[in-house]
Amino acid sequence: MRLALYIVLIAVIATGCQNKPDTRSKASPRTEAELIELNRSLISRDRNTITDYISKNKRSFTETNTGLWYSVIGNGTGPAVKTGDNVNFDYECTLLNGKPCYSGTRTIRVGYTDAGSGVTEGLQLMQEGSDYLFIVPPYLAFGLTGDGARIPGRAILIYRIRVRDIN
Repeated sequence: MRLALYIVLIAVIATGCQNKPDTRSKASPRTEAELIELNRSLISRDRNTITDYISKNKRSFTETNTGLWYSVIGNGTGPAVKTGDNVNFDYECTLLNGKPCYSGTRTIRVGYTDAGSGVTEGLQLMQEGSDYLFIVPPYLAFGLTGDGARIPGRAILIYRIRVRDIN
């Protein structure tokens, strides 16, 4: 009797897990051109949000070719950070509205870790002893999905990074 029950249970689970198309969805897949235009629109909207934020906060920022924004709080006097360096730094990460996400001290090998392309690019603008503020758009941070914990999807992030030392 138990064996028959287990067989029926496995059969129900197996049929429920089949890879079937979602018949409830009426949306057609987007074309490549539509996805490119959507991406352009999101990047443009993020840039407008960032420039509005900068104009209200009276701090001078510079935009890189990738869309990362930075402001120098203090220049360091040590060597410049480059790909492959092990960099020890203090950081604070907040959402654009000021809500704290993460902070602490971290050591990474620049270009070889999952620090995010915005943080990696920002570190390479710095030298030992530097203190910078970065505004990182979603496509250089955690993208559409966020980090699943404290950073929501499509979040624009503010990082304050102070390079302690380079090994």
